[in-house]
Amino acid sequence: MRPIRVGVVGLGVMGRQHLRVLRGLVEFDVVAVADPRSEDLDTSGERSAGICVYSEPEELLKHDLDAVVIASPTSMHVPQATLFLRAGVHVLLEKPIAPDVTSAQTLVRVARRSSARLLIGHIERFNPAIDALRSLIAAGNLGRVLSVSARRVGVARPALPATNVIADLGIHDIDIIQLLTGSEPVVLGATGGSLPGNHQEDFAFVLLSYGDVAAAVETNWITPLKSRRLSVTGTGGFVDLDYVRQEVTVYEGRIDPVEHATSHFSAVWQTAQGRPLWVLQGEPLMRELLHFAACVRGQSEPAITCDEALAALAACQRATDWVREAQPRLVATSHG
Repeated sequence: MRPIRVGVVGLGVMGRQHLRVLRGLVEFDVVAVADPRSEDLDTSGERSAGICVYSEPEELLKHDLDAVVIASPTSMHVPQATLFLRAGVHVLLEKPIAPDVTSAQTLVRVARRSSARLLIGHIERFNPAIDALRSLIAAGNLGRVLSVSARRVGVARPALPATNVIADLGIHDIDIIQLLTGSEPVVLGATGGSLPGNHQEDFAFVLLSYGDVAAAVETNWITPLKSRRLSVTGTGGFVDLDYVRQEVTVYEGRIDPVEHATSHFSAVWQTAQGRPLWVLQGEPLMRELLHFAACVRGQSEPAITCDEALAALAACQRATDWVREAQPRLVATSHG
């Protein structure tokens, strides 16, 4: 089976990571890359490897590509993905799917009319720790899931953020909770703000519901320590997950009735020390790209549907509206 001929659009931080992994996978043959700053970037490594370097994504269509990875700024997602989908080229598009719900809906319509596949790069869906947690929940070992809490903070904001922290960072957990619960997110409230002089939100706290599951997502670019954690509480226990370390710790519990002279109620008692759940660790980006290869070859359906990507973006947009409509708006102040 011949390698998949692939191009990469956007050579920023994430685009470079895609390029690194793609070049190490036998499933792919990287043919060309495009970035408007190509003349200013150090692309000697790509050129010496026989990869064509262009400034415009349209130029990639000179080649007989099977697929393309788009890691451009969010504002360019819809026109660039549309270009390739209409040409019958399979697309892996970095999250979020689009800068707003209206343009995302337009792209989804294009994708549904195309013969090519569209996969949105919600990379945490390919984190092995999430696989382990999903198996635990599916086996009923947590009982009924009651609530989920996520904390995704630090370290530094992009120099020129195209989106706010909710759509850039918080969307990961908003989507993962959607995956765990099988329900779309509904925003119940949000608060947040920005550092002095910034126009995009730098910190936020979002309350959501997913069916009968309550959820909270805290996210910011301010905390001087990178932390990516998820906690799940069920009637049968509690799970603490570390995305970065790919570690999952399970605390089992037991519901017991408590008798009292004037009342009767139930309480959950811890019955064991936390135990680590076995996780087959691996690089999420590599797993995502291997999944993309399977989608291109018709061996798999995309792990995230366009509707799910759209629902996650819609929740981010609603949370942002909630923050901006709040009076008075919560804004951090400088010291001094």
